[in-house]
Amino acid sequence: MLYVRCVKNKGYQASLEMGKIYKTLPTTPRERRNGLLRVIDNEGEDYLYDRAYFEPVQVFTRASESGLVALTVHLPPQIKSILQAEALAAHKSTSTLVREWIDERLDLPAT
Repeated sequence: MLYVRCVKNKGYQASLEMGKIYKTLPTTPRERRNGLLRVIDNEGEDYLYDRAYFEPVQVFTRASESGLVALTVHLPPQIKSILQAEALAAHKSTSTLVREWIDERLDLPAT
């Protein structure tokens, strides 16, 4: 489980936002047995929370798995031109260049 959605934040309103997705970190076997989950919260710190405060988030790694077939991004003309120039120099399509850039930065799990 890499990402979770907050479904309860009683007592932790400053650290957790209802409905927000958070990244998790590995827990020890003892922490797991105690029903705890290590989450990077709103303060950017990892903290142990009760697992009941979260639900797992399914991460789709291919568009066909999520039903998503397209993503539209509106860019200022100058940025769009720069992207096109970069893609041309790399002998790639603009969409391939953007997709690679996103993949490099998101660090999504491999399927």
